Amino acid sequence: MKAFIFSLAFLSIANVSLAQDGVPLSTSSWIDTNTVLISNGQSPDIARRDCETTMRILSIMSNNKIVFQSTCEASYNPRCNYYYCYQLNTRALVVDDPRLKQ
Repeated sequence: MKAFIFSLAFLSIANVSLAQDGVPLSTSSWIDTNTVLISNGQSPDIARRDCETTMRILSIMSNNKIVFQSTCEASYNPRCNYYYCYQLNTRALVVDDPRLKQ
């Protein structure tokens, strides 16, 4: 779980640095990030809560340069570690900085 959060933080830093380098980015283009499977062997409520907590963390990470939009969906993916599984899908939007358009 911690590795996932750190990888998303790194992704946001990388995208912000791209924006600062003057690479033209559009406010209408969402970037799909990796889908993450969050599971629990004992309770679907714990798996759902873990997924929702991660969504909240991503929401907090949103700022005026990058916005995260996430969804949690019940999943029956065979790659899940445990029976009760949720799929976290995250998209990122890099917000245009008017100062870059000169």
